[in-house]
Amino acid sequence: MTVRRRTISLALVTTGAALALTACGGGSDHAAASPSSGGASPGTATATATPGSGGAKAGGGSGSASATNASGTGGTKTGGKDATSDSYAYKHLCTAGQLSISTKELDSNPDQYVIAVTNHGKAACGLSSYYPRVDLGSKNGADRSHNIHPLVPSGLGGAPAVPVYAGRTVYAVLDVDPNGAKGSNGGIDEINVLADQRFPNAETHNFPMNEGATVVQHPKLGLYRDSVGDAVSSMRTADINGS
Repeated sequence: MTVRRRTISLALVTTGAALALTACGGGSDHAAASPSSGGASPGTATATATPGSGGAKAGGGSGSASATNASGTGGTKTGGKDATSDSYAYKHLCTAGQLSISTKELDSNPDQYVIAVTNHGKAACGLSSYYPRVDLGSKNGADRSHNIHPLVPSGLGGAPAVPVYAGRTVYAVLDVDPNGAKGSNGGIDEINVLADQRFPNAETHNFPMNEGATVVQHPKLGLYRDSVGDAVSSMRTADINGS
């Protein structure tokens, strides 16, 4: 598999506002996904995260970004009067080239990682997945067939895509030790992230985990949300295998 890493500085803005985002799909492939309502509430609370780290593997492209806005509404007028609407995003799915991905552990809980996907295009676009495709494994492992896949929320259904406005960011939160086991990582030291399940494997990004992190057999991953706070809440509802 050809993958690539990114080193990204991330400033996150969290929110207590609820995002009505559900999605459709089931089983092991929840690839067509999106919110059940037309928009998201802007954030009012803020928090800052320190930069994560990562490197590039052969065959991958390059790029970096700073995600600074956690609210999900608004955007620029560039690209036409409809380029900031959900309906526009549903009809114009995101390309890998217009997105950047970063991860950063939460200061409040180092076992929780925020995955941030930012649209650097000039118009809104849609992610066809409810959540990023994530697995955990060894950075030196040649065989990834035994990597750990997190649980995800069940009962999904809604619109055809997750809208990401131009210059905006959506977030998903991964908890590698949701039950507080506080053990070893079993040799697992890397998070592999694909922003949209329809993207080729070559667009997978690899991020190092904290040294000494605990990794359990059933980590939890939430849906894409427009704020970190809402992404944490979604993660806590994860209850089915998302592999």
